[in-house]
Amino acid sequence: MIDVHVSNMKERRHDVHPLSMLIITFTYIFVVASFHTYAFIELVPLSVYPITMIVFYRLSIRHIKRVLLASLPFITVIGASQLFFIHEHVSFFHWRIEAGWLVFATLLVKNTLAVLAATVLFLTTPIEQLAGALLSLRIPRLLVIQLLLTHRYIFLLLEEAKRLRQAYMLRASQHRAIQLSVWGSLVGHLLLRTFERAERVYEAMTLRGFSIQRMHIKIERWTTKERIYTYVTVILFIVYRLVVI
Repeated sequence: MIDVHVSNMKERRHDVHPLSMLIITFTYIFVVASFHTYAFIELVPLSVYPITMIVFYRLSIRHIKRVLLASLPFITVIGASQLFFIHEHVSFFHWRIEAGWLVFATLLVKNTLAVLAATVLFLTTPIEQLAGALLSLRIPRLLVIQLLLTHRYIFLLLEEAKRLRQAYMLRASQHRAIQLSVWGSLVGHLLLRTFERAERVYEAMTLRGFSIQRMHIKIERWTTKERIYTYVTVILFIVYRLVVI
């Protein structure tokens, strides 16, 4: 699905250099995470960056919403736990509210902004170009290739999970969802099937002459214009963080 989105982006807009996207995204996430737990209002202006990129690249709102909803339960549990441990009150505009609710809201905003930035990165930049960007940052080649293979394995895992679910629903049509009692065995079968398929894929790659040393990863040239764009954007994020304390 991500590869389809990326191919559509190429036909619509000029791609930003993958190294620029990588540096800007990591800087943005670092800046978002660095704000204190009561910085709800201060975080709101930072939403301009992901919203601008979503509009510029015309990204699928439906796909982004699915990613946000997938990350929501985890951050909700963490944020809700703050309501039991923080009992003090703080001023929020003209109201006095419990600090736990403000911390909860701030964590949700941080999670939303970070997930949006990461989603924009992966929807606009193919994994192969990200690998080239990592190599240009002197990241060990073995780690980069491991990232590429892990990316491919995730799609194998999802494909096998879909097949396993279809097989279960055909055999247990009276159930509307997978029963909790069979989750353990299904997960075990899923891992075994994906491991076996990954081994078959690797054997096929080896027979075609694949080796880590000879695997070609293209490193695109980073032009002066793209460097300036990256430096200016990163400086704006850092200046905003230093000014808003």
